Amino acid sequence: MRPVANVYLRRLRTLGVRPLVHSRWFHAVSARLSPAMRRTVAQRPYVRRTQPVGTLSPLRRPGRAGDRSGVARAPLLPDPPRAFTPPRAFTPPRAFTPPRAPAVGALEGPLRRIRALPPLARGWNGRGVRIGFLDTSFAGLRHPAFVSLRADGRLAALRSFPRRRQGGTHGLGVVSVAAGYDAGRLVGPAFGATVLGATTEYTQFERTVEEDHFVAGLEWLYRRGADVVNVSIGYTTFDEGQRSYAPEDLDGDTALTTRAVDRAAHLGMTIVVSAGNSGCDTPDACWYYVNTPADADSALTVGAVAPDSSLAPFSARGPTADGRRKPDVLVQGQGIPAASARGGYTRVSGTSFASPQVTAVVAQMLQVNPSLGPMAVRRLLRRTASHAQSPDTSRGWGIVNADAALRTAEWLARRTPPSRLQVARPYRSVRDSALIVPVSAPPHTAALRVEMRSPQGRRLYRATQPAHAGPNRLRVEASAVPPGRYRCVVVTDRGRRATRLVTLSP
Repeated sequence: MRPVANVYLRRLRTLGVRPLVHSRWFHAVSARLSPAMRRTVAQRPYVRRTQPVGTLSPLRRPGRAGDRSGVARAPLLPDPPRAFTPPRAFTPPRAFTPPRAPAVGALEGPLRRIRALPPLARGWNGRGVRIGFLDTSFAGLRHPAFVSLRADGRLAALRSFPRRRQGGTHGLGVVSVAAGYDAGRLVGPAFGATVLGATTEYTQFERTVEEDHFVAGLEWLYRRGADVVNVSIGYTTFDEGQRSYAPEDLDGDTALTTRAVDRAAHLGMTIVVSAGNSGCDTPDACWYYVNTPADADSALTVGAVAPDSSLAPFSARGPTADGRRKPDVLVQGQGIPAASARGGYTRVSGTSFASPQVTAVVAQMLQVNPSLGPMAVRRLLRRTASHAQSPDTSRGWGIVNADAALRTAEWLARRTPPSRLQVARPYRSVRDSALIVPVSAPPHTAALRVEMRSPQGRRLYRATQPAHAGPNRLRVEASAVPPGRYRCVVVTDRGRRATRLVTLSP
């Protein structure tokens, strides 16, 4: 998990090599190399091997006709020994409850089909969970659907890995389906989550160098604390002259991006991947099988259904080359409303817009139960889906049942409540500015009292609400608490007490 040692980077630079992409997980760098330079680098004792990533055609100059440079990935030998630093711990999300489900607008049909409206009505909207996206350009997420995201400071970071001007705004639409909030027009199930976006695609071509950007982006999301990552991109066939994949390569262990997804899941991130749109939409365009990295052993792979719940013809399917069922689950992927670059909304189709719906449900699951790991999340979604008892290689375990998955995650959280009362940082509701106090209560709790006190100790608000062991979300009406600095005090019916400081802005 350590970066490539500086001593190796210095030696490469001495040879005239300028690394473009670094990978901690694969201990590798990518660089533009001429054939002669590649042979020179391959002979270095600290280089394990080199392999082509893609080819570039530079501008022709006098005296250099026909000159072509390549991009190579060079996995290096392990760093010189040094003290081991364990990876960061999985960041626990928080919990929260608004009073009723928001008006989700044009997404109501798709969300109703997967029973995602009841969890929203109970207050689960991904608050405190960090969602990462790997995609094309996000256009800065400057759209009415992201006004509250920006105003609340929940747009954590956006970064582009290809060093070229981008075309297309696929990423903008994908994020809106998962986490947009434009009341009455489009509301994603995880509209309260924190968002990170990594642009790893360059839409003007399809070259294997994008796999390197994918790995770099995924590593960056891990370092920034992403809990769940949506991948609405995939790879099988690259441009002429590039190394493409055959169906026998879809074994969960071959593709670079596939191996990166498995590494990320091993480190605690849940990775939700669109199955791909290469099913059999037309007889002359049948790749049929899922893309990479949707073939990853630990990926939560999402296929698409039509509005009538039939399998969408474009939805890619399994089995993988090693015989595993894919996809894992299905949601509607035809006629999905999404944000457009012009500031309005449009209808789109594809598994790219199915996976963010599942990513949002996963964020809700992690909000209610932070202890769920990637495999536990996938297991719950599979077991509560429509074909859980008879999975196959076209529909997987069936259409997602978000309500059942969330209720099961909540039940598991209540089975193992904390031994002490825990109060997370209170915050203002996106919808109506009420103060929401996330609480995790110890066993045998039946009620909680919440108080708001001034810095001088004067009590300005007091209310008792029914509660239970595990996650709770206490609500303080906005009119009762004007802007200012307060001590938020929560007391159980057994006398246990916890305090949080909170500053409420106008």
